[in-house]
Amino acid sequence: ELGGRFVAEQRQSDVYFCDADGTLEQRGCGLRLRSETVGDNTSAILTFKGARQDSVYKVRPEYETPIADGGAMMHILEGLGYRAALTVTKTRWMWELDDCEVCLDEVPPLGCFVEVEGDSAAAVKAALTRLELADKPHVVEGYAALMAKTIAAR
Repeated sequence: ELGGRFVAEQRQSDVYFCDADGTLEQRGCGLRLRSETVGDNTSAILTFKGARQDSVYKVRPEYETPIADGGAMMHILEGLGYRAALTVTKTRWMWELDDCEVCLDEVPPLGCFVEVEGDSAAAVKAALTRLELADKPHVVEGYAALMAKTIAAR
């Protein structure tokens, strides 16, 4: 209704890795292997997430690269000493709105979330304002942390 352009519906399965000595977690970093399905096409993406930066919104450096064979990449990471620690699956509906990507994520058993990504805090705030979400509380923890807490509470 706001003039956003629908991009895709995706099914994502994210495997988060840890290392034996906990270096990634201690540094506030993350390593993720994502399997992403759109229609009949499945792809894999390896992502390194750096430590969070000081900001009103969740901001952290993120480096991604497509992977030709997700299963082989899983074996490579395990061979390097990384261990699959947690898997988060979700369905994501994506739109482009102004200068932002707006995603509606359904993450069982956590619920539904709106994620807005943009090049600046001003762009994100403008999109949140248009979506009438600017005055709503925002979640600063990622899905992996939220899922880990949910699992630990069971």
